[in-house]
Amino acid sequence: MQNKILKWIVKTFLISVVIYTLISLTLIYWPIELEKNIKNYDYSSVKKHTEVTLGTEQWLKMRDDHEIFSRIYKSQSKDVMILIHGSGSESRYLSEMANEMASKNIATVITPDVRGHGRNKGKRGDIDFIGQLENDIEDLIQFSKKNLNANKIILVGHSSGGGFVLRYIGNPDNSKVDKAILMAPYLGYKAPTVKPSSGGWVKVALKRIIGISMLNNIGIKTLNNLPVLFFNRPENIKDSLQVDSYSYNMTMNFDSKNYQQEIKNIDIPCLVFVGKEDESFYPEQFPIVFEPSKKFTEVKIMENVKHLDIVKNSKTLRLIEGWYKKN
Repeated sequence: MQNKILKWIVKTFLISVVIYTLISLTLIYWPIELEKNIKNYDYSSVKKHTEVTLGTEQWLKMRDDHEIFSRIYKSQSKDVMILIHGSGSESRYLSEMANEMASKNIATVITPDVRGHGRNKGKRGDIDFIGQLENDIEDLIQFSKKNLNANKIILVGHSSGGGFVLRYIGNPDNSKVDKAILMAPYLGYKAPTVKPSSGGWVKVALKRIIGISMLNNIGIKTLNNLPVLFFNRPENIKDSLQVDSYSYNMTMNFDSKNYQQEIKNIDIPCLVFVGKEDESFYPEQFPIVFEPSKKFTEVKIMENVKHLDIVKNSKTLRLIEGWYKKN
């Protein structure tokens, strides 16, 4: 009798695993319809990349011996800002802001091309495992302390880079930094701050994400390198340094993991700001969402500012400079 029950349990378990796996694979390989040349953003501020005149190009070695392409903007300040670009892009469009920060001696600025982006070698839009980007930030922090004699470390991010900064500072297990600045941060597709498809910027293969997540739940990660996020970037601003899609690994890592908990965990001075004309987000939602961290966080909505020009707007520099002096 006991043998029959045991066989029935094993059989039921195996059938359940097969059904679960088949459902996962069906979702993963469900056809994805991509839209092209959607008119979504005002790209005028990034059509022409500013030539970097003050930044020094440098390849920084990470713990796995992979080298990350970066630019360093030296200043007289002993504080170091690590400035993270947004999704699908690389660090060139942040050069004006980095130059200004350094020239005004607010901080020495590092603008890395995030692993899988820009001039970095290796897989495009992909990483080896979820959590690898945190390792890279840890290594950049150590580089700043050892090679730049950093007094304070400030993490700054724009768009998805801002969401990733929140992910980093909101995890108590990560090395603590001194301050953080989130510029129009992407908090994940479930956040009330985000417009559908981020205002037409991305196509999310949600069925594939669910399917891969199901496999991850049973320890199968072999399909984590499949693309799940596709960028709707106009042809006229594409070049060899832009990334067309993100793998599951990259999507899950270059994003806030749990924005609500991470916001509650903020315990350092943090500046959050977004343009009132942002094409991706609902600006009025940011003060509400960041209310749990109001003791540490200052939230600003900037008039007549959009998603991309926020990093090149003179108002941004004045806002950061004023906040920085107070904190």
